[in-house]
Amino acid sequence: MEFVLTAEEMKACDREAIETGKASGEMLMDRASLGVARVSQLLLSDVRGKRVLALCGKGNNGGDGYGASLHLAEQGAEVRTVIVGNFSEVSGDAGIFLAKLRQLASQNPKVTIDEFANIGDSLSLDEYDLVIDAVLGTGLSDEPKGDAKSAINLIESTKTAVLAVDVPSGLRSNNGLSFGTCAKAVATATMGYVKRGLLMNEGKEKSGKIFVVDIGLPTDLVAFEVVETSIITNDDVSRLLPKRSAETHKHAVGKVFGLVGSVGLTGAGIMVGRAAMRAGAGAVVLGVPSGMLPVFASQLTEVMTVPLPQTGEGSLSLAVLLQVQKNLEWADVLAIGPGLSRNQETSQLIAKILRSHDGTIVVDADGLNAIADQPDILQETHADVILTPHHGEFSRLSGFSPEEIAADRVELARRFARDNKVTLVLKGAPTIVATKEGKVYMNVHGNPGMATAGSGDVLTGIIAALASQKLDPIEAAIAGVYLHSVSGDIAAEEKGVYSLIASDMIESLPKAFRKIINGEVREFERIA
Repeated sequence: MEFVLTAEEMKACDREAIETGKASGEMLMDRASLGVARVSQLLLSDVRGKRVLALCGKGNNGGDGYGASLHLAEQGAEVRTVIVGNFSEVSGDAGIFLAKLRQLASQNPKVTIDEFANIGDSLSLDEYDLVIDAVLGTGLSDEPKGDAKSAINLIESTKTAVLAVDVPSGLRSNNGLSFGTCAKAVATATMGYVKRGLLMNEGKEKSGKIFVVDIGLPTDLVAFEVVETSIITNDDVSRLLPKRSAETHKHAVGKVFGLVGSVGLTGAGIMVGRAAMRAGAGAVVLGVPSGMLPVFASQLTEVMTVPLPQTGEGSLSLAVLLQVQKNLEWADVLAIGPGLSRNQETSQLIAKILRSHDGTIVVDADGLNAIADQPDILQETHADVILTPHHGEFSRLSGFSPEEIAADRVELARRFARDNKVTLVLKGAPTIVATKEGKVYMNVHGNPGMATAGSGDVLTGIIAALASQKLDPIEAAIAGVYLHSVSGDIAAEEKGVYSLIASDMIESLPKAFRKIINGEVREFERIA
């Protein structure tokens, strides 16, 4: 796993490295500056003769910009650096690099330095080949004001490619929300480790392509010991995927039992069954309302179906409890919820199963609605429960408003999973996995085309299949989320985001497995 940090966690790492003598502030800033210059090279192909404008603030973020200007000028770029503030306000390590840049400017007519207050009204960003945004960094705690706000507004409106330093100016680095004024970049060079806000909310759109710059932070810092949020990587998932011996058989590689479907909602259960088979389950049995059996049987070949007692509304009835005990004992994992409806008797059935079954249960859709109606279920169950809500379902489960979730979804998911002793898969962009131990894992893959009916049912089937193959609930959730998103990305490449449907993801699972096993999926480009 690779850490993803808050602003406070990153600051603690920098401070410890400097205070213990493992690194100097000047060295860290020089490595950061060189990383920004290298990303600039990648964006421009060759910086020689190119016109670069760097808008730099007064703090360390600005210092990275001054250092990048210095490196780019030495590499042959024509560099104009604009201080959003004044010369006398730039001190510390940033002051060191500004002084070096001023010395170079005194010798090189293609290197110029100005104060924004003096030239802001006449400054045109569109005449440059690249704009470096180093105005505000991770320490932002209030709405940008004055010259900083004016500079960010210019960055927002330019047609020139923008490279953000650490985070786009105006973005809150912990949650990806802005105060209304926020730069938009084609790329972000983030220092040391990815910041949470780059992956969430507005941050996903504002940050562009993310490059992670190695600034030389030691890996043995005490500050890392309290970091409990990570990014899921290809290496992580390739190690988790179940291995098969040559002598195995279908009942040894995973048995999934699903309780799914009702009148008008058969598609969800069909998706669960198909996805579970494609994700490697050896056998899948779906328990469905008896009246719906012909629909399921006509759509499923490898998946077996069992007709069960139904209510007058065509959903599963309480009488199911008398018939499925052998199925529950047979199965390695139970998937419950997709397409079950909000029928009151069916909700009672879900609650009784959750209270009585002690195996692994993947709960989605109407299973989540039943829990939201009876939240004590999670305190009373003896099962290993994996919940897979989207934001609206999580709001009903947790009582947090959608606005609260958007502002602090990582910590709220962490709290809910820990308090209720469940594995929580909070779907969204990005999807995150929170554990009962308080760890959070963020998935950075996926695309807008996956916002389509049935996508969540596919995820339920994948997670259930992996859990049935002897992965523990956390491992199944981590690998399932990753596999689901990679298959979605493959499908989007072939179908486009507008035409992508859930069954495309199922059909892309074989390619997703191969890509992950071969180590072909990349999270971020790294700059040494």
